[in-house]
Amino acid sequence: MIARALLALVAAAALPQGATAAPPPLQPADEIQRGDLIVQSLGWRLARANAGYCARVAPGVGVMIQDAHTFADPAAARAVYGLTGDIGVGAMAQDGPAARAGLPLNATLRAVDDLAVDSLPVPRPGHWDRQIALQNALEAGVATHGRIRLTLADGTHQTITGEPVCRVRFLMDDSAGNAGANRDIVRIGRRMAEVANWDEAEIAALIAHEMAHAVLDHQTWLAQGGSARKTEREADRLSVWLLANAGFDPAAAIAWMRRIGPRYQVLFLASPTHGSWQRRVADMAAEIEAMRAAGGKDWPRLFRREPGAPAMPAR
Repeated sequence: MIARALLALVAAAALPQGATAAPPPLQPADEIQRGDLIVQSLGWRLARANAGYCARVAPGVGVMIQDAHTFADPAAARAVYGLTGDIGVGAMAQDGPAARAGLPLNATLRAVDDLAVDSLPVPRPGHWDRQIALQNALEAGVATHGRIRLTLADGTHQTITGEPVCRVRFLMDDSAGNAGANRDIVRIGRRMAEVANWDEAEIAALIAHEMAHAVLDHQTWLAQGGSARKTEREADRLSVWLLANAGFDPAAAIAWMRRIGPRYQVLFLASPTHGSWQRRVADMAAEIEAMRAAGGKDWPRLFRREPGAPAMPAR
């Protein structure tokens, strides 16, 4: 990831010299934060709904921490997001525990459990080390204790109790034009959301495809010499199960592929791993019918894996 570029510099430029930052806004301050909120909310919905089926599950609270130093101009970032320090609540899942508990968006944070922000080195602008350390501490704390205590700028504390979710982190990546995943992180490039015209059902379909790579642990299969083409076929097909469990129309996966396929047709045809978008549409349509015929949501038991794939990760 590279330095984020602010999309709300008007707010920063309007701040008089020496003035303090404004109170945290209740709505996203700019398009960067809007994208973060969409990815967090859709990812949470998929991870929460499928928690009963994933092999790796942990409590989550639906919070993404933001560090002003991930931006090229930290001072401008603090002004735009209304922060009185570098670290704030950058995004929350709309239906997650933190949002329901009333944690303010863009609230400035002083500590995550016992990890004080001031105890960590201040990174150079454009670097993510501190943000990642704090996010890791937040998720580890929730996983260990079932809750997290956040210390706000005024010294007050807010304790948020977690709920079980598939153990996957979701990120909007402003530096990437594509999407990807390993067993722990799903990354959605901003360009992909723009191609989808910010249609949330289609973005959910893209997230579900990448989440399928994570929950099936394709990273380990590929490291053992597995077929990249087969992992892509599995991710296409499992995505419709993940979508259906989360209350989305699984046909959103087909709509997304029909949107992106013609745009990247040459790349798909040249790719030994992805194949033609028409074939992928046909595979997903067939999987929707197979899922409905199976009459259940229990994809670890009912999903048909590709020939040669390892056993389904144990729950």
